[in-house]
Amino acid sequence: MTRIALEPYFLHQDQVQSLLGEQRTESARARAARRSEPEAALPYVLATELAEVLSSFGVRELARCLLEQDLRAGQIIGAELEFTFQRDREHDAPGFKPVSFTAVVDAGEPVRVTGTFNSARTASSSAAGSLAGSRRAYLIGTVTSLSAAQIELRPVFIGIRSFIDNHAAVELPAPGARVYPSDIGQFSGIDFASPLTEAEREAVLRVPEEVVKHAFAGLIGESYVPKDWGGERSDLYTSRVFARGHQVSTAWLFKGPGHPRAMDVKALGKNGDQIDRLFTEPAELLVLQHCHQIKPSVVGMMDAYAHDARRPRSYMIIDGADTGRILRSLGLLPAISGTLPLQNQGSGAPRH
Repeated sequence: MTRIALEPYFLHQDQVQSLLGEQRTESARARAARRSEPEAALPYVLATELAEVLSSFGVRELARCLLEQDLRAGQIIGAELEFTFQRDREHDAPGFKPVSFTAVVDAGEPVRVTGTFNSARTASSSAAGSLAGSRRAYLIGTVTSLSAAQIELRPVFIGIRSFIDNHAAVELPAPGARVYPSDIGQFSGIDFASPLTEAEREAVLRVPEEVVKHAFAGLIGESYVPKDWGGERSDLYTSRVFARGHQVSTAWLFKGPGHPRAMDVKALGKNGDQIDRLFTEPAELLVLQHCHQIKPSVVGMMDAYAHDARRPRSYMIIDGADTGRILRSLGLLPAISGTLPLQNQGSGAPRH
């Protein structure tokens, strides 16, 4: 069973207690009272209670809400982003020491995330140092205003979020974790550190998506490869993958020469809905493959979906370089180089 753990840097006790309700708040206060320093312990106990109810509260990831165009003022969301924190001493007041924060989330178009919180409410004196400069953090907050270019949040919690599986072996990919191709047992014979030649990079762009799908299925040992159809949620579903020594179910999305350029969120259907559909599959590991570079905005979106508190999963990215290494190991690149026509030549396949 997977559980979420929260370590607070900032925690607005009144708002958290309002979210938790009277019964959970009383339970948290009783546990804190048994500690040697009850007041110092209370923010951490409240954070533990908050972590336990995130999934039942339906707290969604900001990036996912943006991608699905389902975000409104007053909504409570979670966001794990690279924040820039800045102390705003000019607006100090008794009991109020404001810190502003900014971040950018890319759901096809960059959106600025902003807000302010009172650093007098940090969980401990040492936590203040974690809320300065640039730092990756997890924030739970209320949307106070939004436009196409900017979202303002009022934070309830800022800190560290972890996913913990109490019953899984240590090597099992944890929900929310990124799995790399080198973690896959069926890829153990492939040298992922070796570079591709220019000719091999060009050759990858000439391999039809269907060929790549069957090549990967054969390497994995999956005999049942479905034909493409318009309503599919993934291109391949299999329970035969071994990740870090453990058999896991996987759903795969393949993107081939139909988009022979660096992949951004817009390349994944209207509003990036192919990622959304992929994550509706009942799989432990979700895989995105492309014949070219995959931009950080896409990786960030996969990461946001994987960290959804309602159903965290693991994910894997296989870009054109790793695709080439896998195809090369199967002897496919020399066989197709210079013999298969480049698909969609009119779209301008990039030269490396």
